[in-house]
Amino acid sequence: MTRSRRIAALLCIAATLVAAFGLHSRPTPADSANAALARKVFLEIYGGGRTELVDKLYADDFVDDSPGGGKGRALIKEAVAGFHQAVPDLHFEIEDVFTSTDNRVVIRYVAAGTQTGAYGQIPPTGKAIRVRGITIFQIENGRIKTEWTEYDRLGMLRQLGVVPS
Repeated sequence: MTRSRRIAALLCIAATLVAAFGLHSRPTPADSANAALARKVFLEIYGGGRTELVDKLYADDFVDDSPGGGKGRALIKEAVAGFHQAVPDLHFEIEDVFTSTDNRVVIRYVAAGTQTGAYGQIPPTGKAIRVRGITIFQIENGRIKTEWTEYDRLGMLRQLGVVPS
């Protein structure tokens, strides 16, 4: 095979892979809208405690597929209220946002604040926490359908003094 045919074959393979996996170099309007929705959830609901936005931004049949998750928007409302009761100054710093062609958004973040209220079985410690995490949202029709969240639970417990370092 001549060099020009090898190059043409490689370009053809590369184009096929890009088409097959939906790779694109610029965000689409849907990507931008999905990323904006994910940011809004973190900054206004999780960070701001605005649970009244949950019914607007989460699907009726929402599923939290995280450890300890479940089904329904009430789950998010209860979790946010509990977080803000335990850490009233809770805020989020978004470090990265990635979108995919299948309407998923990945957010890498840091949650920070001071635990002045009970957190589950953990009494108030007065200690500051700074916890990294990653959440993946599946978005359908402009609303969050599924969520997967992982955060440094052990690190948080160590910062609170509940688990030895």
